[in-house]
Amino acid sequence: MVARLFRLRVALAGGLFRGSFGRAVRVTLGLLVCVGAAAVTPFAVAWLTEPGELRNVLDILVGGVVLAGAFFVPLFDSRRNLAPRQFSLFPAGAGKVAWSMLVTTVVSWSFVVLVAWLVAMYFARPEWRAAGGLAVAALVLAALFAVVAVRVGAGLSQLLVGERFAGGLRLSGGVLCIALLPLLVFVIAESLRSDTNQVLVDAAGVVAWTPFGAAFAAIGEAGSGDTAAAMMRLAVVGGVAVVLAIAWFAIVARSLNSIERPRDVLSARRGLGWFERFPARPAPVIAARQLTYWQRDPRYRIALIAMPIAPVAIVVAFLVAGADVMLAAALPLPIFMLLLGWSQHNDIAMDSTAIWEHVASGIRGWADRAGRLAPALLFGVPAAIIGSSVTVTFMGDWRVLPAVIGMNIGVLCIATGVASVFSALMPYPATRPGDSPFVQPQWSGSGSGTSQTVSMLVALVLSVAPVWVSAAAIADVSFIGNMWALVFGIGFGAVVLLGGVAIGGKIFDRQGPEILAVTQIFD
Repeated sequence: MVARLFRLRVALAGGLFRGSFGRAVRVTLGLLVCVGAAAVTPFAVAWLTEPGELRNVLDILVGGVVLAGAFFVPLFDSRRNLAPRQFSLFPAGAGKVAWSMLVTTVVSWSFVVLVAWLVAMYFARPEWRAAGGLAVAALVLAALFAVVAVRVGAGLSQLLVGERFAGGLRLSGGVLCIALLPLLVFVIAESLRSDTNQVLVDAAGVVAWTPFGAAFAAIGEAGSGDTAAAMMRLAVVGGVAVVLAIAWFAIVARSLNSIERPRDVLSARRGLGWFERFPARPAPVIAARQLTYWQRDPRYRIALIAMPIAPVAIVVAFLVAGADVMLAAALPLPIFMLLLGWSQHNDIAMDSTAIWEHVASGIRGWADRAGRLAPALLFGVPAAIIGSSVTVTFMGDWRVLPAVIGMNIGVLCIATGVASVFSALMPYPATRPGDSPFVQPQWSGSGSGTSQTVSMLVALVLSVAPVWVSAAAIADVSFIGNMWALVFGIGFGAVVLLGGVAIGGKIFDRQGPEILAVTQIFD
């Protein structure tokens, strides 16, 4: 089995060069550039830094990013990885398939690039010679961890998500990458602005005790003579690698004894925009339709343009009144998150020409509620993370970043959860598709002002908890306090969000005809 899969891996690796001569040249140049960049980067770091704490910190952080990518990239995008189900018809047991796939993972261009980088790291760090054989063992252990991480990440994605939901998972991964880029820029900027590089040192201290950075931290510990600490860090990497290996064998056994629900081969999957990236299930389809509305419907675009105006006006008023700069810097984003989530409180009426399909087809209320929140969350969560890094930059203290992120995401989740309830509980006629976004229908039922006022008040009251906890963490800065504010903000917001979807779904199931009557009153 190993020999057969080895030949298959070699054929797949060589398949990149097949085709025209120009394609072969481009692939060759691309691979040479990747391998060359991986080999040159450690020497560039050695040329720019002196042996000491800063170089050790950079090695831990860069190594942690590389090994974390080995797990998370296949988790979000497993298209280029063999799936265990592809070997279900082979006359081999689950253990043999798992072992063969694990061993032959080294026959890939990505592993060649990884090895080139690790070898270059060893030769570019003369100070690692003091660690002796422990340095080599740590690098080998890092390579083995990467191999197991790739297999487990891809295996989990293929088993739990499958082809039906792969597009949505890739989209989520892309959104997270975009959201994390400002944090990376913020950390680099703060480290360059500081003479002590305290941001990088603190970050490396955390990464060094994770399986992603422990191997590189162990080399530094062994070089300084602390062999006991080095062995503890290697134990972290080795222990997690063993756990992942056991998980990989379990994943293969489960994959070979289960099948994915087949997709309809007759359904169109090209030229459908957002619908291509979501599976054919009620909630994802509604989410794709809502994202299409946000992209094309002027009613939503006008709202998105108008929402940032209120936070800016409030900040200007606070500054004119002589408020503290830190307070003025922290206010705009949570206000924007509140307005973004609250704007969904009458989304069911904005969809008045299509809501009858949900009622007539018997779609569950929770599916309608969850699908409609997708645009606000997919746009709001990255905006919360990006905006939090900008907010902390103006506040001038990077240590409060977790508290600020927890506050903003918590407010967003609370506002969307409350809006999910009031969208079904107190709908009112909205501007019809195709009309001017500035026209609001008038009717004699329960006024729009009541729905808007009550939903905003409820969202404000529930937002007090995460804002209070985060404000306390910002006022009295500590690592534990800020991490607690992050966990509490996200956790409390998630509870309110899930509760809002459940309650709103129940209301939708019970009052579907009444909701339809309100939304269709002017159609």
